[in-house]
Amino acid sequence: MAPVISSISACAVCGIPATLKCAGCKNIVYCGKDHQKIHWRKGHKAMCKCIELKTDEIMGRMLCATRDIKQGEVIFTEKPLVIGPKLNCHPMCLGCHRFLTLKPKERNFYKCSRCNWPLCGPDCEKSQLHVPECNLMAYRNFKAQIDAQVGLEPKKEAAYCTIVPLRCCLLRSSDPGSFQRLMDLQSHLEKRIETPLYRVLKANLVTFIKTILNLDFDEETILKIAAVLDTNAFEIRHQHKNIKVRGLYPMAAMMAHSCVPNTAHTFNEDFEFVLIASVDIPKGTPIYTTYGQTLQGTLQRREHLRQNKFFECFCERCGDPTELSTFAGSFICSKCRSGKMIPMNPFEVAAPWKCSTCENSIPALQVINGNRAMLKEISELDQTNPKEFEAFILKYRDTLHGTNTHMLQVKYALIQLYGNIPGFHMSQLNDAALIRKVDLCRELLEVANELEPGYSFFRGYLLMDLQAVLAIQAKRDFDSKVIDREETLKRLTEAQDLLKEGVLILGLDPSLKDFISEKTRELNQIMQF
Repeated sequence: MAPVISSISACAVCGIPATLKCAGCKNIVYCGKDHQKIHWRKGHKAMCKCIELKTDEIMGRMLCATRDIKQGEVIFTEKPLVIGPKLNCHPMCLGCHRFLTLKPKERNFYKCSRCNWPLCGPDCEKSQLHVPECNLMAYRNFKAQIDAQVGLEPKKEAAYCTIVPLRCCLLRSSDPGSFQRLMDLQSHLEKRIETPLYRVLKANLVTFIKTILNLDFDEETILKIAAVLDTNAFEIRHQHKNIKVRGLYPMAAMMAHSCVPNTAHTFNEDFEFVLIASVDIPKGTPIYTTYGQTLQGTLQRREHLRQNKFFECFCERCGDPTELSTFAGSFICSKCRSGKMIPMNPFEVAAPWKCSTCENSIPALQVINGNRAMLKEISELDQTNPKEFEAFILKYRDTLHGTNTHMLQVKYALIQLYGNIPGFHMSQLNDAALIRKVDLCRELLEVANELEPGYSFFRGYLLMDLQAVLAIQAKRDFDSKVIDREETLKRLTEAQDLLKEGVLILGLDPSLKDFISEKTRELNQIMQF
């Protein structure tokens, strides 16, 4: 009797029934590996994606799933079109992008022998990132003037604002196709052109490229390149290498924004953009990233997006007055003391706010001014003193409910402080402080599960914090004979499960390898009780 073959389809090369699916797109099948290789060479490589570019009347161009994408799956990896320093940054090597520090007995940075820009050393003079710009600057007899300040903290240098736009300009001759892809990206130049930043760029960046380097670019093109970068570039951090730069990724720039994203992204050692599905993404669903801050309320997030990205967000969270039942932007009603004040129309900045329980209402301006006052007060708190953050929570407990945006940001700051600063290292925390950190982690995780669910790095770091404090707490209680061995093992098993999930998430970022190893080592030591 012949075996039953399920899901029969035709081999893309020879047409006979086949079941071997392409592992990438999962849409094409083959009769065997040989025909899969043939089809790959014939062009399947170019279309082997689980996404496609579509156009929406409201959101414009965006990426959508061409098949069901599973949580944790890498959606795509993309090399940077251009990469380099941020607009205003501390002295940085233009070869490897590490921030520069003086070695003992040094009086100044190593300087490129041709253009005088600070570098790590002779090897970085040969970097393929630096050589093209160096050749041009040397030809034009330009010498950078950036020096170290011995005995002083390094200061940010505005001159670095020229580097990435210059690298973009040089693409026009070295890689015309990539240059055109760059110029096809959205810039919002018409909205940026009269901002203070672009008035400075007109004077500095345009002068540097047109006059000093004598490149054949008009002012509008140079400013458009700057605007494309400001609109689409991603910040890249490799903390283990002391690197913080920005990179442009044309495909990644096509992702739609949502304040509840379905993806997370990271950057590998080669600065490639790696996009991961943070939750299951059904076929046909847009691929969402977020350009906002999860713990901000809708008023703050939408203002940030208007001012920095020049678009209005109409995602499900922004359209829900309760912000997915977290009430992040809300506060306690001053009249009934039980209801929460919510906007009558979240998409309208000037819309009044009304209590969810009684008839009390207030003008939007009162809410906006209140938020600004709260943000100012939080910014003035001593960033090394948990007591000041705890005092803020106590002070406003009758005004701001537990998941109000300001409370959430203060609580998240406390999670970072407890266990990580002098005087409050994990071994120095008393029992009450350990319990406090556990409660804060669990509370923030509940919020994260709603606003940034699945494999989000926000959740990953919270899981790591929670498992660490639970393990310390269990060991301490066991040593004090508060709990027996069985209960200790139960608690440590919970910590181990949290660690596994945290590793699963944070392990997607190769730069966190050492951090993960250290956290794993710490728990393994405690497990040997």
